[in-house]
Amino acid sequence: MRPARRPRLSAIWGQKRFVRFWLGESISMIGSGVSDFAVPVVAVITLHATPGQMGVLRAVGAAPGILLGLFAGVWVDRVSRQRLLIATELMAAALVASVPVSYAMGSLSLAQLFAVALGFGILGPFWWPAWNAFLPSVVDPDLLFDANSKLVFSWSVTGVTGPGVGGILVKTVGAPFSLLFDAGSFLVSASFLATVRPRAGERTETDETGTMLARIRDGLRLTFLDPIQRAVTIPRAILDFFDAFSLSVVVIYVIRVVGLSIGLMGLAFALSAMGFVVGSVVAPRFERRLGVQGAIMWGLALVGASPYTMVVANRVLPSWVNVLLFAMPGLIGGFGGVIQHIGLQALRQSITPERLLGRVYASAGVLGHVMMVAGALAGGFIGETVGLRPAVVVLSLGYGIPFLYALSSPLRTAGEGTRSRRQGPAEG
Repeated sequence: MRPARRPRLSAIWGQKRFVRFWLGESISMIGSGVSDFAVPVVAVITLHATPGQMGVLRAVGAAPGILLGLFAGVWVDRVSRQRLLIATELMAAALVASVPVSYAMGSLSLAQLFAVALGFGILGPFWWPAWNAFLPSVVDPDLLFDANSKLVFSWSVTGVTGPGVGGILVKTVGAPFSLLFDAGSFLVSASFLATVRPRAGERTETDETGTMLARIRDGLRLTFLDPIQRAVTIPRAILDFFDAFSLSVVVIYVIRVVGLSIGLMGLAFALSAMGFVVGSVVAPRFERRLGVQGAIMWGLALVGASPYTMVVANRVLPSWVNVLLFAMPGLIGGFGGVIQHIGLQALRQSITPERLLGRVYASAGVLGHVMMVAGALAGGFIGETVGLRPAVVVLSLGYGIPFLYALSSPLRTAGEGTRSRRQGPAEG
């Protein structure tokens, strides 16, 4: 009798430093999922924000990345990325905790939320490049796609748990106090991160010479002049625009136009996030069967096809139908979205020389922040002047643009020869 086959665990779980990193980041992501649900509720319900104010709130958070991003990238490539990440986690905890403290003192206002958004906007240009540049020092190179898929799985699970836990906390302790959960998660994440020992002994400074501007130029050149790097950058920038556009209008659209309660909105977003969960689980299979380029293309196609059910939702339909209509964009687009995101992340990390990773992510991040500011302001403006439903129509059409771009870009053959390129020359 042949013994039953035991399921084979991914090799990534044998990487102890990655497991520590993953645990800390997963806990932080759960906390951030609660904040992602609670902060708009604080703005819309507690402080009565308008669509225009929601757009400004998002824009304030994205604007510092435009001014600081390129300089932050050089800084990330010069210092210990691990220590920098720990410092940003601790500062983020303090920022989040300031909201319930202000509320308890009776001084919470939209200006307070703008200040918190500005603080995160300053931390972001340092955190995002450092996080992405640190990951390759945590896992073996051939496990980068799998490592990204596990981290995105954790993030996608928070899309289910965040609205659910956030909805419970908002009902039990109120939206402002629910943010204490996120503040605590940042502290726990920093503690885990402090125990990680990088794979090859992370350097604390570079051996490069040259001025700050010369180093910035090297990052910009590789990010925007290299055809594949540019093809990775542009779809993400377009999605950044429409993601920010979405954050300016969707919560208000759900509450004021469609008429769902806070609890049902949380249920819809939680169901929607199941697509992200499933996508992150099956992403490695897509990569094995279709290659990196196939996974990216299919993912972008599903994102473009997904958001139109939001337009159909309205008050005359039963609440359970509206919940499903708002769940469908995540079930379809979220499924494809995490697959293309994992593919783009793994592709960039595999083709970029290690000493330039921080600057490449920072250069792409500056463009992303420009697009976020523009998207947030555009969403707020269209939602307030033309109407929330027309704004959702524009949003739905916009999510198809990255796939149309990718059809004529080098992404169609992006998986060929990526490992050798990471060891090749960085600048031309």
